[in-house]
Amino acid sequence: MRTYNLGAAGPSAVQAIVEVLQLDRDNVVRVEHDAATGSLLVELVRPETAERIDAVVRSMLRMHRRISPKVVREHRVAGVEIQAIDEELAASPHLLCLGAGLCGLAGPLLALLRWFEARFRSLAASFGAEEHHYPVLVLAEILEEVGYFTHFPQHVTFCCHLPDSLPVLESVAADARQAKGSFTETFADRLCPPRHVLTPGVCLPCYRQQRDVVLGPGEVRTLTMQNHVFRYEGATFRPLTRAWDFSVRDIVFFGSYEQLHDLREQVVDACIALCRELELDVRVELANDPFFLDANRDKAIYQRMGEVKYELLFDLPHRGQPLAAASFNLHRDFYTKVYGTRRSDGQLAESACVGFGLERWVYGFLSQKGLDPRRWPALVQGSSKPSGQ
Repeated sequence: MRTYNLGAAGPSAVQAIVEVLQLDRDNVVRVEHDAATGSLLVELVRPETAERIDAVVRSMLRMHRRISPKVVREHRVAGVEIQAIDEELAASPHLLCLGAGLCGLAGPLLALLRWFEARFRSLAASFGAEEHHYPVLVLAEILEEVGYFTHFPQHVTFCCHLPDSLPVLESVAADARQAKGSFTETFADRLCPPRHVLTPGVCLPCYRQQRDVVLGPGEVRTLTMQNHVFRYEGATFRPLTRAWDFSVRDIVFFGSYEQLHDLREQVVDACIALCRELELDVRVELANDPFFLDANRDKAIYQRMGEVKYELLFDLPHRGQPLAAASFNLHRDFYTKVYGTRRSDGQLAESACVGFGLERWVYGFLSQKGLDPRRWPALVQGSSKPSGQ
C-alpha cells in the first residue's frame, strides 16, 4: 500500500495521476483519492512495484507543475445548480446499459443527442464543410503512419477474424456445439493477426485522403464527419462521460497557420454562442492530451506552450473534475508532413480539428438542466421526442 499527498496538486494533475494508475491493472489493485485531504491511496498487487509507481507519480507531478491553467473563453450563468445526476440517470429507462463502456440511448435522451448532432452538423455547414463518412474499421497501418501507437496505445481496440480455413472453422463450430458456457477465450490461438482497429478518432482517415494534395492559392479545405469512436479506458468507464464506444462530430480544416488559427477562434465563439442560447455554464481552457507514457510527457508541455489545444469544459463538482465536451486543436504540420499535403507556394499545409463528444454534451446539459424535458430550454424542448414517435 502506498499513500501520496496530492493536496498541492491541481485537479488536472490529480485526474491524470489517478487515470494512469488505473490503467496499470497488472500492478495496481485499487486507487482512491480523498479530495478533502488530498490523500491518494494506491493498493499494489506486489510490494516490489512500489518504486516504479513512486516514479510514475513523481514524473506526472513534475510535468503538471510546469502547466498553468488558462481560461480563454467562458459563459457563466448566475445561480446555476449543477446536479449529481448519476443515480437518476442509471434509473432512467432511456439509458440502455449494455456492458462496461457500452451504453445506448432512447426517448428524450436520444432526441437530445440528435439535437446536438444537428447543431454541430449545421455549424460545420456554416464553414462550407464537405461531408464525409468513413467505416468504423480503420487499417492499423494508418495508426502506424501517424504515430498513434507511440502516443495512445492504451486506447486501441484491435479487430481480427478466424482464418479462411475449413478445418479451423469446423473445429470452432464443434467447440460451440459442445460448450455449455462461453468458449470465446479459446479463439485466441486460432485468430488471424489483427490488421484493423476500431477507429479511435473520427477524423483519422481523412488525413491520408489528402496525400499529395496541393491547396490552391489562399484555399482552405474543410471536411466534416460523424461516427462512433472506440477508446478502451480500462476501469474508468462511466455512462455518457467515459465510454468504449461513443459518438463524435469532427470538423477538419486544411490551410495556413494564420487561417486555421482564425477559424479555430470562430468555432470557439460559435460554441460559446450556443451555450449562451442554452444558458449553459461552461468555460474553454488551454489543454493538453493526457500523455501517460513517460517518453511522451514533454509533448504536453509543447501543446501548452504552443496553445495548440483548447477544451470546452462543464464543471462537475460531484465528480471532483470537469468534463471536456469539445476540443479545438491546431495540429500544425503533424499530419500534413506524413502525407505531403501542401499549399500552392510549396510549403506544407497545416491542419486543425474541432471535435464534439455528443454523449458528453448530453451529460453536461443534463447536469445543469435535469432529466425532465419539461424543464429544458424552449430551444430544445421540441427535441425531447425522437422523430417517428
